[in-house]
Parts: sequence; C-alpha cells; structure tokens
Amino acid sequence: MSKVATKVLLALIMASIAVLLAACSIHVDDKDKKNEKVDIQTPFANLKVDTGDKAADNGIPVYPGAHLRPEENGDNHSANINIGAAGFGLKVIAAEYETDDSPEKVKSFYLDKLKSFGDVLVCSGHSGGSDVHVGSHGDDQDQKLTCKDTHGNGWELKTGTSDNEHLVSIEPRGSGTRFGTVLVRTHGKEGTL
Repeated sequence: MSKVATKVLLALIMASIAVLLAACSIHVDDKDKKNEKVDIQTPFANLKVDTGDKAADNGIPVYPGAHLRPEENGDNHSANINIGAAGFGLKVIAAEYETDDSPEKVKSFYLDKLKSFGDVLVCSGHSGGSDVHVGSHGDDQDQKLTCKDTHGNGWELKTGTSDNEHLVSIEPRGSGTRFGTVLVRTHGKEGTL
C-alpha cells in the first residue's frame, strides 16, 4: 500500500473514531457524591449501572432481619446493571446480604419464596455465578438451569431459565450466613427486558 493510501486510510479511521466519540454520552448522577448511577450511551449500545441501596430490588424478598453487606474497599455489594445493544440485552440485579441466622434457616425461607417464580433447583456449593448464556440466541434460548460446576459450602437455589433466572446463593459465614440474590434476564432480537 502506498504512503498516500496509508495516510488516507489512517485519516478515515481517525475521523470515524472522532464521530463515534462525539456521539457518545456519559452521565454520572453524583448528588450524594457516591457516583451510584452511571449512564453511558453510544450509537451501538447503552450501559446503565446503579449501585444505590434501592437498586437491589430484584423481586426476590429479603430474608427478615438481614442487612446489605457494608461497603468494603470501595466495593458496593448491590448493583442494577442494564446493557442494551442492537438485538441483545442483559439485565442483572444483584445484592449481597448478611444475617446472624443459620444457613439452613435462610435456605428454608428461600425454598418457599422462590416457588413463586417456578420450580426450584437446589445445588450444593457455588458455581461462581449463574447459568447466563451471553451470546447469540437461537437453539440454546431458554435452556433449563443446571448445577454444573458447583463446589464448596452452601447452596445455590435457582428458578427459571437461562434467559430469565432468579438465584439465591447461600453460604455459612462465621456463626451466621452471607447470601446473595440475583435476577438475570437476557433477550435477543425477539424479546424485551
């Protein structure tokens, strides 16, 4: 490729990047100086993140007497994340709590409460996440949830499908329990969040 063609190509790439950056918008809601809400919009995708205490409402009841885990080293233990792009969307609402009650008592509570979302799958241990399939939808859309790759102490209670999952992860912590509640929703071209 000649030097002139290389320069023209480089100029086109730089102009394209400048146009894309000019079309982006970033909004941070810092009323309380905590930067709890961030909204990023580009021509191709949108990202919204809310880490405020009220953002943790994912439809799963909170165990009576439990409290949100306190912030540690700048890490908040609740978030509402929405990602939208052409033909794809992902919504994750998660929160982590603590209680002085036993893991068995917390498990019993959630076995009852999760029934409102469908059949409950009980997995021994933790998989480090849910059965979220981020990618193209088609043959694997709405797969049944599994206990694949779970290990360790505690339980994961799951209900729904890979495209609409409610999950509670329970583990012993000292004489009490640490648990997390998670809603995961994905959609392709045919669905909405």
